[in-house]
Amino acid sequence: AATLIVAQLALVLAGAVAFAAQALIVPRVTGRAGAALGHLVLVILRSFPEYMLAYLFLQVWGPSMLPAILALGLHNGAIMGHLLGRQATGLALRPDAPRGLTLWGWELAPRLFAPFVALCLYRWEIIIRESAIMGILGIATLGFYLDDAIGELRMDRAVVILAATGLVTVGIDALSRAIRARLGAQDLQQHAARPGDAPGQASIC
Repeated sequence: AATLIVAQLALVLAGAVAFAAQALIVPRVTGRAGAALGHLVLVILRSFPEYMLAYLFLQVWGPSMLPAILALGLHNGAIMGHLLGRQATGLALRPDAPRGLTLWGWELAPRLFAPFVALCLYRWEIIIRESAIMGILGIATLGFYLDDAIGELRMDRAVVILAATGLVTVGIDALSRAIRARLGAQDLQQHAARPGDAPGQASIC
């Protein structure tokens, strides 16, 4: 249960970070200096492995779910924000398109909503896997119980935990694929990138 709780909360945080960060590296939204600073922030968050971030947060908050949630949310959110920001920079805009938050709120965010959903669903399975492994750092996810079982040489219990981890990961991956197929998310990035589309046309259908 702890693994699923950590993963879902981390996914929500990652989605919030990605949705806000996608505009940080677009010069027409934040200006050249702002885009350079946004690139730097996202590069730092992407470059630090989530396990290292979790270890640093553990020193501050101790062994709880919070360090894992923050580490997974910030790391995966920065990855998604970078990918969405790169796509936003490449979108064809009208000559009279606005700048700043108006451009982000009324054109970029609607056109990138479909790829945003697709990325969240894709990273969902990855976050589940990473949440389980976080237990090695002392966080009470599946990895914690696996490490404990191996330490006590209870290999039968370790095998069961490994099998449970695999089943959860496969189940989430299958569910994610089914949702993406249901929403047509696999083709949504193509729709969002059409230069002639109006902001409201790149939506999930």
